[in-house]
Amino acid sequence: MKRRPPDGSALLRWYPASWRHRYGDELVALMADTLNGEDPSPKLRISIAWAGLRERVREAGLLGTTKPAAERIFAGAIAVLCAWMAFLLAGGRFAKYSEHFEQAVPRTSRVISVDAYNTVAAAAVLGGVLVLIGAVVALPSFVRFLRSGGWPSVRRHFRRALGISAVTGLALAGLAPEAHSLTPAQRNGGSFIYSVAFGAIVVLVSTSLVLWTVVAVAATRRLELTRRVLTTEIAMAALVSGTMVVMTGATATWWATVASSAPWFLQSTRSGSTASVFEPQLAATMSLMLVATVAALVGMRRAARSWREFRAG
Repeated sequence: MKRRPPDGSALLRWYPASWRHRYGDELVALMADTLNGEDPSPKLRISIAWAGLRERVREAGLLGTTKPAAERIFAGAIAVLCAWMAFLLAGGRFAKYSEHFEQAVPRTSRVISVDAYNTVAAAAVLGGVLVLIGAVVALPSFVRFLRSGGWPSVRRHFRRALGISAVTGLALAGLAPEAHSLTPAQRNGGSFIYSVAFGAIVVLVSTSLVLWTVVAVAATRRLELTRRVLTTEIAMAALVSGTMVVMTGATATWWATVASSAPWFLQSTRSGSTASVFEPQLAATMSLMLVATVAALVGMRRAARSWREFRAG
């Protein structure tokens, strides 16, 4: 069968559905004339992908001023929520990495590192409570959304997230007894089988968080929120962003303190031995925290700017 000349139509998937419905045919015709039967060049593919992603961000209310101020406020709050979910992954990895660090740090240097660790833990609990409050406040709007026929638009996302979460729960239940039977050294790389199983758990937990975030975004984008709810949501988003800043700073303080007093802990080597203060996994964890925190602050800035316009209107 003769292959149809490329027209670049496959590249339209980068754009949101509403944009494709309105401008898709025009863009395909333009690309067909430009390509003249040739495959799209890498430069054209990148250009189309970048433009499409910008349109998706604009449609979500995170770019431009075409969306109403209320939608832009909530889009900023949702950006904070997504950043928080990413931050949870980094926080979980930090909690696992820092297990039993008190035993390695000399008593004279233990206070700062313990305080930093406790600050991370306390801020994580506070952030979780704030996110829960935001969800409870939006719950009546979500119920109205479902009653008005909104369930089909989130059903597929919900079932997928629920299925992966069920698998994750079963995997955790199966691994927990094995973890309790191992020594700290075995749980931190000494047992190859446990390390592989734990890695699989991390993937499942990460996937579950991502899928539930997708459910939240898919649902909340369609909610009609009152002024009072918007006020609460932006306040919760600001506080959650603050907890992320605190947790990132406390994690950096913990790393610096442990690196100066017990660098061998970072490398899982013998106590008192010479070791590098740089650890790739911890560096990756800190990098994810920083990226998530910056994303939350950007979303919060977007919401705050739109809030001023919303109040003036």
